[in-house]
Amino acid sequence: MSKRFFEGAQHAARYALNRPTYPPELMKKIMDFLGTKYTGKYDYAVDIGCGSGQSTEILSPYFEKVYGYDVSENQIKEARTRNTISNIEYKVSTKNVIPHADESLCLITVAQAAHWFDLQQFYTEANRTLKGMGVLAIYGYGLVKFEDEHASELDKIFQNFYDKLKPYFPPDRIHIDNKYAGIILPYEEKIRDDSVKIKYEWNLDRFLAYVSTWSGYVHYMEKYPDRDILFDLRHDLFKAMKTDNENELMRLYFETFLLLGRKKK
Repeated sequence: MSKRFFEGAQHAARYALNRPTYPPELMKKIMDFLGTKYTGKYDYAVDIGCGSGQSTEILSPYFEKVYGYDVSENQIKEARTRNTISNIEYKVSTKNVIPHADESLCLITVAQAAHWFDLQQFYTEANRTLKGMGVLAIYGYGLVKFEDEHASELDKIFQNFYDKLKPYFPPDRIHIDNKYAGIILPYEEKIRDDSVKIKYEWNLDRFLAYVSTWSGYVHYMEKYPDRDILFDLRHDLFKAMKTDNENELMRLYFETFLLLGRKKK
């Protein structure tokens, strides 16, 4: 079902600590769409490609039971370690199937992972396991942008840094850059929503910790272990912020993109 790029134990730990978390507004949009026509019991939902569980946890308040699946044993280990929510269960899934019965799921979500999938296989499984009027939600977030008085310069510096790393990302990363414009849900009733932003105030070191979770950065460092380009990025961003305070907060945001599709009865 998916390709495998985030499996190392050290990478999984950094991923769990430093990746953005989706805001409640995004989950509200998903649940509002589900609730407009689905009238059954809100019993089971699954999060496919769940990683360390950031997107799985936001499902918990709405369903009796939530399952998070990922191909990476280390990601699932991190998810289990950090999870304190009783109605969530994390499992390794290594087969090209969603391990649930036909028409048993209210909602299937995929956060920042659909571009790694064999989508035709995934869509077949999603359609098999969704109940009538159940929903498939695929979503993600794009490249970070800055909001403070130095935003224009910071955006330019970071875009240049990202361009240097592009050759070290898997080719499927282009779908993130295109905000999933090329991913078409297999349902007649479907909508797209790009209105939700993930907003943070991070200091520079917290921001660089996030960048260190990128697969492109990890692959770059595997090829050039003595050339850590994060040091250069840190220097350039700090200079552009025009401050001597290393704890100065940066106002930044990620634009999300949300695709919602509904299975007919």
